[in-house]
Amino acid sequence: MIGTMSAVLITGSAGAGKSAVATVLERLGMACIDDDEDPLLSRFVDLTGAVVAEEPDQPDSAWLSRHRWEWDPARLDELIRATEPRTLYLCGGADNQLELAERFTQVFLLEIDEPTILARLDARQDDEWGRAGDSREYIRRLLRGYQDRLRAFGAVVIDARQPLDQVVEAILSRILANPAASQGPTAPASPPSSS
Repeated sequence: MIGTMSAVLITGSAGAGKSAVATVLERLGMACIDDDEDPLLSRFVDLTGAVVAEEPDQPDSAWLSRHRWEWDPARLDELIRATEPRTLYLCGGADNQLELAERFTQVFLLEIDEPTILARLDARQDDEWGRAGDSREYIRRLLRGYQDRLRAFGAVVIDARQPLDQVVEAILSRILANPAASQGPTAPASPPSSS
């Protein structure tokens, strides 16, 4: 049952700092997963929902418009259960994350502006996503709507332009203020209304 599980989502656009936050939380001894690190969780699917066997190195706009980056719900549940009785902190983002929101006791949005995102993407050494090809324009085009949807959903907004230690401190202070998020709920959290 989803109600027995406990998980916190820390999401944001590419370049918002999700992976950096995951590294700090892991160092603090928390059960944390960067969704990019689990190929069974995160994957591209086509418009029929079929998992893409092999994605292009540099997807163009046409390819991106016909595919979604999604989490496998069964794998997400497996990861959360494997962490019990501890809370799982999932750092990442997917096109279907709000469809799976009932699994999370809290959702955090690492909010960021376009110039900061572009500067961070340009500084990356280990990932071409957002630095080259059509993925950069894809990120720019989706940024505002992505953040607007999460704010409307009721995500806790964290200013991701701050230094990393301040971002993590802001997240942890909100988690401590909501003991159900860190201890594990006995019933699923109700997603806030998006109206």
